[in-house]
Amino acid sequence: MTGICLVDSSAWVEAGRPGGDTEIVSRLADLVSSGLAAMTNPVWMELYQGIRGKREEARLEMTRSLCIWLEFDAECWQEAARIARICLRSGVNVPFGDVLITACARRHGVELLERDRHFALIRKAMES
Repeated sequence: MTGICLVDSSAWVEAGRPGGDTEIVSRLADLVSSGLAAMTNPVWMELYQGIRGKREEARLEMTRSLCIWLEFDAECWQEAARIARICLRSGVNVPFGDVLITACARRHGVELLERDRHFALIRKAMES
């Protein structure tokens, strides 16, 4: 899936923050406008748990409609288990949601746009 990029909740939040990182804001705008932004269940759940009211819920529904949906299937779960085991054996303690999102991006062969230090820890564990 060339060019498609799974956008983590950390990037969505950063882009929506007043004074958010201009690199993230610009990259996300490019992805959305070109139809290459992707979302998956774990990202959706992280974003959904943070909404406050009907207006934000409607905005999140609109955001979801602009994204390519990446199914979180059995292969994603297998990849997540493998990544979690590698992290554990490397002494890396990261949130389960970040493991799931990394697994989904890897399974679908897409880039991951994020603004969360845990992803760097996962990448480092995977390289060892």
